[in-house]
Amino acid sequence: MSLRPLPAALPAPLLAALAGGALLLLLQAVPGLPSLLEYQRDALPAEPWRLLTGHLVHVNWTHALVNAAAWLVLALLFTGSMAARRQLLSLALGAAFISLALAAWHPAIQWYRGASGVLHTLFFAGAATAVGRALRAGRPRSAAAPLALLAGGWIKVVVEQPAGGVTPYAEWLAATTVPQAHLLGAIAGTALGALFAATAQRSPRLRS
Repeated sequence: MSLRPLPAALPAPLLAALAGGALLLLLQAVPGLPSLLEYQRDALPAEPWRLLTGHLVHVNWTHALVNAAAWLVLALLFTGSMAARRQLLSLALGAAFISLALAAWHPAIQWYRGASGVLHTLFFAGAATAVGRALRAGRPRSAAAPLALLAGGWIKVVVEQPAGGVTPYAEWLAATTVPQAHLLGAIAGTALGALFAATAQRSPRLRS
């Protein structure tokens, strides 16, 4: 009788995304909690936690489920280029940057809920990191796929931008969207990805 080998552990970024997605759904399930945590521009001086928590709550279950699933996909996509700590750092810094930039540059947007902005940060950070690491390692061909993701992502966020502080209505979501947060997430993510790639070792070893 032979013993079967134990299954390999899930990658740390995927575990973090599973826990994060569960948190998004848990917060959605608590009545009244999203309104206490959402980004509210006028409430920020007295309730600064909204800078971060606004990105953890959603307008409805469809919104929460889509973003929880997207987090899992992105974590898995960039497991090879970004360790869990850097993925979580990207999300946290992206949240703070998006909220502060919305308050400063888009005062007409008084409230905001959702992880889509910070997920844009994660996407662009992962793609930019992968491009930079491939180029630094002298493997330009390996940079082609993440470079295509990076370029496609930028085209997407630029094309979807509305005029001024308009927040378009999305039929599938049954709520308004904030594409401005996607653009801000792209800016933060691209900058972070460039920084991560520039500070990486020539033959980096990912750590969880």
